[in-house]
Amino acid sequence: MEKLEKFINAILETRKVWLLEAKEGFFAMLEDGDGEPYIPLWESEELAVKAAQGDWEGYTVTDMGFSELSHWLKELAADEIDIAVSPMADGEITAIPSYKFRNWLKPYDDHSFKDKDDDGDDDFDYGEGWAQPWT
Repeated sequence: MEKLEKFINAILETRKVWLLEAKEGFFAMLEDGDGEPYIPLWESEELAVKAAQGDWEGYTVTDMGFSELSHWLKELAADEIDIAVSPMADGEITAIPSYKFRNWLKPYDDHSFKDKDDDGDDDFDYGEGWAQPWT
């Protein structure tokens, strides 16, 4: 939980996360031992730069603000893709379900990002009990 706490505190300060982008709109992904997909997010540019090696060599380090991230997490939840918090080269990940991260992020979203087809409705069926606050 220390890693998660550090991540949360850092992104609250900057109001953004860092990702690795292969090309515009296509971001680095990874899978766990069961084949479950994750989008890796880092709390700093420096950590993302360190991760841009091996399979991710040549990827561009980019940032994403909370408003765009909140919008994107809705899509990730619908696609059943979760978040890997600052994964390191050893392969160990701290996972957060996309829907829980989005629920946590909502109070910090300034709604500055609007996609042309974003009607503000949350159309994803989270299922029984999925809308619980993340603690």
